[in-house]
Amino acid sequence: MSELLKIQKEVFQADLQRYKDYESSPATESHDSFIQRINESFHYTIFIEGELAGGINIWKITSTHMGLFRIFLKEHFQNRGYGSEIMRLVEHQFPEAQKWSLNTPKDNVRNRYFYERIGYQKIGELQVNDKLILIEYEKEF
Repeated sequence: MSELLKIQKEVFQADLQRYKDYESSPATESHDSFIQRINESFHYTIFIEGELAGGINIWKITSTHMGLFRIFLKEHFQNRGYGSEIMRLVEHQFPEAQKWSLNTPKDNVRNRYFYERIGYQKIGELQVNDKLILIEYEKEF
């Protein structure tokens, strides 16, 4: 698990520097919190071409509503179509889900484009601190 946490911290380090969100940033998550989150969610460790590549955590909000809490991939696996395939597989893993929710930083154009391209629609915004605004997204099936 410590290698997976290391990947998460590396992936979110730039966001931490940009938004200064030291309380809730994945880049500052403790080992104990990381393990607890894995145990309390639907967690999938992602391997690509036999290499530990990242992880994804899903929350069950209601019996028909799921939430993407976090997805992260090592940088050299990003922008190669893996994220879209992982999201497709995870969404199909929960056929009872009629709605999916997630959020991403407002000024992260790449993430927003990715989620919108795979069918998520903006439903609102959440101000986290003076530097970070999250866009809330939903996708209905």
